Amino acid sequence: MWSNLILLHSTSKERDKYKFQGFIEWKTCMRSIYLGDVRITPKKGYAESPFEVYYGYNAYKFLLEVVSGLHSKLFGETEVMRQFRENFKNEVLPKTSFGDYLRKLRDEIIEDSRKLRSGYLRNLGDQSYGGLAHRFLGKVRKVTVLGTGQLAEQILPWLLENGREVSVVGRNWERLNFLQTSFPVQTYDLRDFFVEESLVICAPISVRNLTQTWKKDIVIVDFREKTEGDIFPQTCKYYSFEYILELLKENETRNKKLKENLEIVVSKIVEDREFVSSNNIFCWEDIPCIVPLK
Repeated sequence: MWSNLILLHSTSKERDKYKFQGFIEWKTCMRSIYLGDVRITPKKGYAESPFEVYYGYNAYKFLLEVVSGLHSKLFGETEVMRQFRENFKNEVLPKTSFGDYLRKLRDEIIEDSRKLRSGYLRNLGDQSYGGLAHRFLGKVRKVTVLGTGQLAEQILPWLLENGREVSVVGRNWERLNFLQTSFPVQTYDLRDFFVEESLVICAPISVRNLTQTWKKDIVIVDFREKTEGDIFPQTCKYYSFEYILELLKENETRNKKLKENLEIVVSKIVEDREFVSSNNIFCWEDIPCIVPLK
C-alpha cells in the first residue's frame, strides 16, 4: 500500500521558505516533513529545494524512525509521537480519499512505533525534554517559561507536576491565550517578564538585559541550542542544553549499539508491511486512496 508514498524532509534553516502543493506538512522545531502520494501530488517543485526525497517503503521506514525518536537529539524521545498524532488527527486531515490514505498511514506508523517502544526503547532514562526539565527543577515550586511554541506546550504537563505554579512569558498573544486556556498557567507579555524561583527557556530570545532583577539562587534550564550571548550569574543553578546532553552521553555507547540493532528491527517491520501489501489481491485496499469519495 505504501509503495506510492512520497516523503520530503529537511532540517535546513531555509526549509520555511518552501511550500509544496498537494502534500500534508508536519513541522517540528527540528525538521519539516511533507507527505504525499506519487499518483496525485505534483512531480515538480522539490528537486531544487533543500529537502531529501524518500519514496515508497523507504519513506515509510524513515517516517517510522522519526516518530519513534530514532532521529531525535534526545534518542528515543516520546514527545515526537505526540506531535505526530496531533498533526494527523482526524479533524485535521482532509475529508478526501487522500485523507483516508493518511489516516491509514498514521494508524500503521503508530502501531509499528509502539512495537519498537515496547520491545526496545524502554528504560532509557529521560526520553522527553519535559522529563529533563522536571528532573533539574527538583523541588522548585514556581516556574517561569520563556516561549510559547511547540516545545513550551510539550513540557508544560511535566512542569505542572507536584503542584508547581507555572507562568508563561512570550510575544505571541494568540499562543499565550491558547496555552492559558489549555493549561492551568498564568501568561504574561515579554515586557512584563520576571522570574521568582526558576526559568525554563524554550525560545531563541536573549535575556541578558533582565538578569539583574533575578534572585541570586534561581534555577535556569536552557533548551536553546545557542545562548544568544547571555551570561548568567554564577550564583544561579544553570543547566544549558549542551550540559544536559553531555550528561546523557553515559548512555551513548548503549544507544549506539541499540541503534544498530534497531536498524535490523525497523527493516523487518517495514518488510512485513510490504509483504502484507504485496499479497493483497489486485491491491484492492489501495483503490479508495485514489478514487474520489461519493
